[in-house]
Amino acid sequence: MNVRVVLVGIEGAVNLGVIIRTCKNFEVEEIYLVKPVASLEEASRYVAKADDYLRNKVCVVGELSEAIKDVDLVVATSAKGYSLGDILRQAISIQDFLETIKGRNTRLAILFGRESTGLTRDELEKADILVTIPASPEYPVLNVSQAVSIFLWELWKLYGREASNIPPRASRDEINELINIIRSITGLAFTSKDKLDKLVFTWRRVIYRSNPSKYEVRLLTYWSRRVYNRLKKQYS
Repeated sequence: MNVRVVLVGIEGAVNLGVIIRTCKNFEVEEIYLVKPVASLEEASRYVAKADDYLRNKVCVVGELSEAIKDVDLVVATSAKGYSLGDILRQAISIQDFLETIKGRNTRLAILFGRESTGLTRDELEKADILVTIPASPEYPVLNVSQAVSIFLWELWKLYGREASNIPPRASRDEINELINIIRSITGLAFTSKDKLDKLVFTWRRVIYRSNPSKYEVRLLTYWSRRVYNRLKKQYS
């Protein structure tokens, strides 16, 4: 999946800086600005360590058509997802959109409109799909930087690389090794097979529900084995 973020008429330098930073978070390779109102120089104050993205990934163009060429799918975003009788306002939710592209290797352009007025009808007509992010009916309009963050996060969950700041999860074999030692420990204190099975089953459910990391299971296995060996000596 190749994602291009297209900001049409972006007005706020803070929003622009935050969006560029967000694009780096989720490895977006292309950022197109269509007739930006915001100052790129001012936005540079808010990009944090994404200044390389501001220099190398941002392309400023004068027309939307230039920003959506060479892509397979053009997606417009809007808080105004539905209006009776308006063919341009028949949106699908972001969840439904993700289902339609799951498994597809697509060059995708996502259009985000102006903070004040969003996308014009002419701009909406250029999109293949209109997508909306569900929010409170009382106040459904998201800040543009929030909308970009949510959209890219959802795409990342589908297509992104495994995060390096999340520890690897324990395998089934590793967890079962721990549970077998827990069974041995429990068997030293309970002779009833029914009670033993019920307790071990409960441990299994609790451990799997916690989704432990490899390191956590390794430590617990080491601890459990030491406890078992010590108790076994006392009980024998």
